[in-house]
Amino acid sequence: MEYLLCPVEEVAHLPSIARDICPFPNYNPNPLFSKLLSTNSSLHLRNHYTSVQSSLTPKQLEDFTQSLKTTFGKEGNVTLGGVGVVALSLAVLFDTISTEVRGEWVPESGPIPGLFVKDLRGYYPPQVYTISEYLRLVPHIANNPSRMKKETERYLKQLKSDDESLEKLGENHTLPLKEDITAFNLLLSHVFIISLQFHHLRIKNTEDEGMHVPNRRPPTDIIFTLNCDPETASKVFLAEVQKSDNHTQEVFKSYMSKVSKISKTWLHEYAKLEFFNAMIHLSCGFINADSLITQREDFDLKANALKKWD
Repeated sequence: MEYLLCPVEEVAHLPSIARDICPFPNYNPNPLFSKLLSTNSSLHLRNHYTSVQSSLTPKQLEDFTQSLKTTFGKEGNVTLGGVGVVALSLAVLFDTISTEVRGEWVPESGPIPGLFVKDLRGYYPPQVYTISEYLRLVPHIANNPSRMKKETERYLKQLKSDDESLEKLGENHTLPLKEDITAFNLLLSHVFIISLQFHHLRIKNTEDEGMHVPNRRPPTDIIFTLNCDPETASKVFLAEVQKSDNHTQEVFKSYMSKVSKISKTWLHEYAKLEFFNAMIHLSCGFINADSLITQREDFDLKANALKKWD
């Protein structure tokens, strides 16, 4: 399984101009999602662990460390914690505990705050709930191989069921599967399902046995959320480009020459560009299936702790 190359940033500021005129969603998911499901997950997790600890006061750091010790014991080792979905679960745990020790409220169920693209209407596909539940569970079972295997298999079945149920509802046109935020959150779920299957192969210590890869390509006719009149906003956008610096105008002309047919309006076009750039960014950390499956690395909380781990 090969992933796309990273996008060119040359036109990145054009969507920014468009968004200032007509706010459309920020499709970029939490960077932890792509970083911790990549081949460099262990490095990213260490950096995140250090960053979270550094943001706390001495008393908060003490409470933070004690909470981790309560979950993982004095050894502080997390089986396969440096790779993939376990690394992501640890990052989520670090964020959750750090929020709690600051005295702030954190929901115990539902979509993990900030991990998926926020939908202001409050709708998230069922996979988002299943993934969030699994990530909250993992730290409590990571060092129990038989439980980890059993629960991972159970959640893989549930995610497959979620995907099949959603496809049926989509066929009946009863869900907004073509709307931009839902479509992107389904892409995130797709990436997670593949990563979860990699994790399943790691804990079984086997090679690829034929993975279930959901057919989760973005729809060709995505409905983009534009909080404005796109026709009017597009005229304002063109006017802004025309009075901008020479570089911006040249980039715009170059982009126009490469696009055979734009979307309904320029605002739709740049929302679409942001959507697909975010999708490509999501896959930048991946190289190929073989290198991801063979990753096996524990994570030592104690060795990477900023506070003495007694």
